Amino acid sequence: MKKLISVLLLTLGSVIVFAVAALALLFLVISPDRYKPAIESLFAQQTGLQLNIAGEIDWAFTPVFGLSMRDLRLTNGGSRSELASLSSIAIKIDPWALVDSRIEMQEFIASNLHINWLVDANGVSNWQTADNAATAPLAAPTASAEATEIAASIQQITVSNASLSIQDAQRGINTSFSNLNLTSQNTNLESRPFPFELSFNVADNTAGQAATVSIASNATIDYAAGNARFDNLMLKLNPLQFSGSLVAQDFHNNLSWSGSLASNTFPLSDFLDLYVREAADSALALPGDYSADSDQFSIQVEFNGNSQQINVPMLTLALDDMRLNADAAYTLGSGNAPANLRYNLASDVLDLNRYTSSPLEEPTLSSEEISPEEPAATVASAPAAPSQDTPLPIELLNSMNVQGTHRINTLALAGLTFTNVNVGLTVQNGVLNLDVPPVGFYNGQLTSTINLDTRQNPPSLNALGSIQNVNVAQLAQALPAARFAEGRFNLESLHTARGRTVNELLNSISGTSSFNLADNAIDISIIKQVFSSVSVLSPAGTGDLAQRWPDVVRFNTLEGHLILSGGIAQNQLLNVVMDNFEISANGGIDLPAESFNYDVLLTAFGEPAEQTVPVAPLYQGVGWPVVCNATFASEVSQYCGPDFSKVRDLFVQISRNEVQRRVQDAVTDQVPQDLQDAARGLLDRILR
Repeated sequence: MKKLISVLLLTLGSVIVFAVAALALLFLVISPDRYKPAIESLFAQQTGLQLNIAGEIDWAFTPVFGLSMRDLRLTNGGSRSELASLSSIAIKIDPWALVDSRIEMQEFIASNLHINWLVDANGVSNWQTADNAATAPLAAPTASAEATEIAASIQQITVSNASLSIQDAQRGINTSFSNLNLTSQNTNLESRPFPFELSFNVADNTAGQAATVSIASNATIDYAAGNARFDNLMLKLNPLQFSGSLVAQDFHNNLSWSGSLASNTFPLSDFLDLYVREAADSALALPGDYSADSDQFSIQVEFNGNSQQINVPMLTLALDDMRLNADAAYTLGSGNAPANLRYNLASDVLDLNRYTSSPLEEPTLSSEEISPEEPAATVASAPAAPSQDTPLPIELLNSMNVQGTHRINTLALAGLTFTNVNVGLTVQNGVLNLDVPPVGFYNGQLTSTINLDTRQNPPSLNALGSIQNVNVAQLAQALPAARFAEGRFNLESLHTARGRTVNELLNSISGTSSFNLADNAIDISIIKQVFSSVSVLSPAGTGDLAQRWPDVVRFNTLEGHLILSGGIAQNQLLNVVMDNFEISANGGIDLPAESFNYDVLLTAFGEPAEQTVPVAPLYQGVGWPVVCNATFASEVSQYCGPDFSKVRDLFVQISRNEVQRRVQDAVTDQVPQDLQDAARGLLDRILR
């Protein structure tokens, strides 16, 4: 028995030694470089691209047993640039298949892959191969290539530290992907499910923004039929996580796709700060009492489409207790037919105050900071740098038709509140129409119609607006600049503008707005301040003209109009009548500097005008010069002040006129009739 066991062990040992020797002899006899032409030829036949294995092909024993290829380069006969490069690849193979001159690849490991994707200004990609057959015909397979059979039943794919550079001159895209890692198991294209994980860093080199993305799913791909399904799909873009599924069908011939995604609940401001807002704007994220607990956002979406259209039958956005429901359908243009977009938005309550600029806060300047002897111009800050101009989307409006509805019961925007919002938007043949039927606005309503015709050169804008019975006291709670008044405000306006950019429109806007304030109560402190300053320069004994005026006055009539001619920066004409007071102003607004500058005449009339605020005869019928020059953020009491140089001259002229009037009366009473003309002429020359 012992002898038999010894014989068996010796036989088994001999077999093992023989097998090892056979394998060693196989590796010595068979050179891996013999497979280089086969691999290159097969790749060219399948893709139309040229694979050049510049390095050697060696046997590999780690990380897997198989072939190791170094320094691979991918080129396109129609492009001079290198499409991709790869430092090394390890392919796990079945060693016994080598005996039959076959390569059966079972695992694929690649590292340091880099891909270049370039698109020129004409939209031609360096990867396009349509003309390759004419420009660089593929070499016929060599004898060794024909004699080698290559089969792929890949159990696992691992790609590490890959990178991708995308530069699209036509669309202005400059994006790079780095640290790209891909792993998959039981990989196949024969409709058997297999899992995969993909992660990468992406950077927008134009905007200077970066993000880390990861994708995982169970994929089922039937390449022959052109179908692919991704179940248990998970996409992570911190703090956003999407889960759902995606299906693509017949991608060889007539691609169609569908899917659904649902996100986690995450702080929206964190997402905006990371990927949308500039760093300088992050302070606007959560003003007031908002906190991270009241900024929770989520999204659900269903979609489907094909090569001609995209449909979103359900889109739900949730922000805290708010819900926005939407649906949309987009059809691509073809030939001379433009693209078409239809969408509907609906919400019960939508509070966007935390994400939009609010009305100006209460100013912080105190009266002690400004001398009462100086005009308000001293409070204006230095002009701000001009803001970048924004072009109108003229090409977009001419390339598509749009029909959209917006229904929101309560909308809070930029500190203001609107109710019963039902806005319609249409774009047809390059003409945009925005129709705003009556919208609730602080116990009143506003309506508007805006028409932008891009067919004209330059495009023209027409805007018609109306405000009716708005409660100014309630409005002032949201708009501090309105806190000087109470009453029911009414306005009618019609304006036109022309231009291709926002600044061109603002610099060309012309039109008229007429307004009135019924049942009013006006804080006239600024008018009292002007006349108190004027009184300082008045003749001795006159005293403070406005000392006994009330701070708040109710006028029977308060109405006026504003005329714009050639923009808002200058040449604005404002006229306001308040019983026996009239305000006339000429000036404009500097939006980049957030300031205004107006030359104002403040006139008080005597009877028969209703003497709501009594004014001494000396001040009646005189246009008192006032300068209103300040920043929007200045204290309201510092908006305006007298133009003292002109006021002094005005008092000199008033005194001269008064002396002349008295002399004329004396001449009339005491000089004979036949000498009165000569006496008046002599006195006129003396008084001059």
